[in-house]
Amino acid sequence: MGVSGRIQALARKTGWAITARPAPIAWPGGVISFTFDDFPKSALVTGGGILERYGSRGTYYAALKLAATTDVLGPMFDGEDVRAAHDVGHEIACHTYTHLNCSHAARRAILAEVRENQAALSALIEGFTPTNFAYPFGAVSLAAKLTLGARFSSCRGIRPGINRGTVDLADLLGTQVYATNFDEFRIRRLIDQNRSVDGWLIFYTHDVAEKPSPFGCKPRQLERIVAYAARSATILPVRDVVAKVSRCSRAYHFYTKIGGPSPNEA
Repeated sequence: MGVSGRIQALARKTGWAITARPAPIAWPGGVISFTFDDFPKSALVTGGGILERYGSRGTYYAALKLAATTDVLGPMFDGEDVRAAHDVGHEIACHTYTHLNCSHAARRAILAEVRENQAALSALIEGFTPTNFAYPFGAVSLAAKLTLGARFSSCRGIRPGINRGTVDLADLLGTQVYATNFDEFRIRRLIDQNRSVDGWLIFYTHDVAEKPSPFGCKPRQLERIVAYAARSATILPVRDVVAKVSRCSRAYHFYTKIGGPSPNEA
């Protein structure tokens, strides 16, 4: 690893170590969100179709510079895909405009990227502003967390695990669903554990195809997870979970500030 790589690794570790926006969460029976990064077309056509069959909706973190391009994930979204996803109730959320790595970018550059991305989304959906964010590459730093955590309702990373107890809304845990290491038994066990601790489990992937990229999964893999989750937990987009978590967080800070019990204890 070169000097630049070591600096980025240190920035990530520092960012992970410090909680920027603590908030309590306790969701009876657990809640699960399915999210798609970068927004390949297959994530909506195939992945979104799977969620819709189970009466659920997902969260799509879009980097608008990637619109109407093709890369290792396959054909990417276009403006019609954004509008179609929004119209059926999926959440359109924010990446950086060019898929910028935030772990070593200056605050000014990060803000310029998200402003450009938000403006591009607002041009596609009149009056719309995305309220949730995911770090491209899962790359965080303390500076990025403080910058973006103050701007968005939530920011999601790629550290695996269950969001439970006191979470960091500036760096929510996310668990990958990739064909390269897919383990249905492990994922089912994680869903069961999430239910038992009243937590929030966020899954993420990219493309959903029979021959997925190294960052995607197969349709039958996603469907088996969605089907199992639907039998045992609430499935909601990130925006809907954050709305409740944020209300609880405001109540929590009010109670603790005046010296009273937390909302869970009251």
